[in-house]
Amino acid sequence: MNKRELAKVYVKMSPKNISIVQAVKEIEEFLETLKESIALDNEVGFPKRGVFEILTRQPRVVANPVTRERMTVYPKKTVKFRASKKIK
Repeated sequence: MNKRELAKVYVKMSPKNISIVQAVKEIEEFLETLKESIALDNEVGFPKRGVFEILTRQPRVVANPVTRERMTVYPKKTVKFRASKKIK
């Protein structure tokens, strides 16, 4: 599902009569707020829904399959959503 499809669902479920453009703007504002709060606290929880958290992937050494040259994949941070037991 992309942002446009999510906006269409949001318009259908919204009690107010809003346009798809307005819905996309509201979704983008929410996502920006979520990004900022994850960056500050490393974790954002929604009761009875789940938790967004930052995971740090460890560095590792991999080999290029064609040349067999060894390369280092540097550590990076990723965001993971862990659903609550009620959603599962």
